[in-house]
Amino acid sequence: MLPLPDITTLRLCSCLATSAFAAVFLVLWAGRRSETHWPCWAASAGGYAFILVGFAVTTDHVVTALLFASLGVTSTLLLAGVRQFEDGGGVPVRFWVLGLSPGLAYALPLLVLGLAPSEAAAWPCRMLGTAMIAVNTGTIGVILLLGQTSVPGRGQRIAAVALLGYLPSYAADLAFDAVGVGTMQLAALLPMLSDQLLLGLLHLGLLAMPGERAQARLRLLAEQDPLTGALNRAGLAARLPGSPPAGTAVVLVDLDHFKALNDGHGHAVGDAVLKALVAVVTVRLPSPHDLVVRLGGDEFAVVLRGTTLPEARAFADRVREATREVPGLPAWTASLGVALSRRDDRSIEETMARADRALYHAKQTGRDRAA
Repeated sequence: MLPLPDITTLRLCSCLATSAFAAVFLVLWAGRRSETHWPCWAASAGGYAFILVGFAVTTDHVVTALLFASLGVTSTLLLAGVRQFEDGGGVPVRFWVLGLSPGLAYALPLLVLGLAPSEAAAWPCRMLGTAMIAVNTGTIGVILLLGQTSVPGRGQRIAAVALLGYLPSYAADLAFDAVGVGTMQLAALLPMLSDQLLLGLLHLGLLAMPGERAQARLRLLAEQDPLTGALNRAGLAARLPGSPPAGTAVVLVDLDHFKALNDGHGHAVGDAVLKALVAVVTVRLPSPHDLVVRLGGDEFAVVLRGTTLPEARAFADRVREATREVPGLPAWTASLGVALSRRDDRSIEETMARADRALYHAKQTGRDRAA
C-alpha cells in the first residue's frame, strides 16, 4: 500500500501558494484603489492560509467549527470580488449565510448529540461540516460558471472549474466517514492534494479577468466609431467575416445635403444629426443581433439578420419617416438603399454594393426615399 503524502508539507505548500496570491492581489489593489475586487480576493486567499494554520494547531471542536465557518466565507468573499468586478454590486445576505453554514453544521452535533467540545473523533460534526463546504463551494462555482450579471469570460470560467474541481475530494471525505475510516487528518489531506493543482488555477483565473476586460475595451475602441457609437468597417468585418448568412439584408442610409447642413448650422449641429440618426436607427432594430455601421462621413449601413426583402424595405421606410420627428435639430432627411444577400455573395461587401446602387437610385429620383 502506498504511504499517504506528508500532510504537513502539503499544508505548507497550500499556505505559501495562497499567501503569495493574496500578496499579489494586495499589490494590485495598492495601485488601483478604486478596483474593490482586489481586496475581496486578497481576503479570500489570505483567509484560507490562516484557516489552514488554524486546522493544524487546534483540536478543539468549537474552534474547528469557527474554522469551518471561515472556510465557507472565503468562497463568499471570492464571489463578492467577482460581483464588484462585474458591476460594483454586493453579495446577497443568503450567500453570507451559506458561507457560515459549514461552521453551523459542524457545531450542530455538539448540541444535538451532546458531544463535548474536546471529544475526539466527532465524525458527525466532520461529515455535516464537509457536506456544507461542498454545497457552498459547488454553489459558488456554478454561479461563477453561469454568470449572474453578464456572460462570464474565460478567466471567470477557469476559476469556476477550479472551485468545482474540489467537489470530488469532498465527496471522497464523506464516503470515507460514512464507512468509518475517516479522520480529521484524512479530511484535510484530500482537499490539500486538490490544492496543489486547483489553487493556482483558481487564482490565475481571477487574475486573467481584468486583462480580458481591458482587451475587450481595446477591441471595442478599435471597432467603434467614437462620435456615434456605431460600429466602423473593422467592427463589421469582425462580426460578419466571409459570406453573409441567408436572410441578411443591408440598408444603406445617407443624409441628404449633409454638407449644406454643416455649412449652414455648424459642425456641432452636424455631429448632433449624425448621433440622432444612429439613435433613430438603433431603437428600431428588429433584433439585438442587427448591426449599425458608420461607413464614413454621413453614410451608414444597417445589417439586418434573419429577414426578408419586404421586411427590410419596411424597416427602411420606418427609419426615413422617423428622421422627421427628431426635436431640437434642423429639418433633415435621408435616402436609403436596400438589398438582400444572395447565395453567391462571397462577402457582405457584395450585398452592400447592390444596396449602394439602390441608394444611388433613391438619390437620383428625388431623395428622401427608400429604394
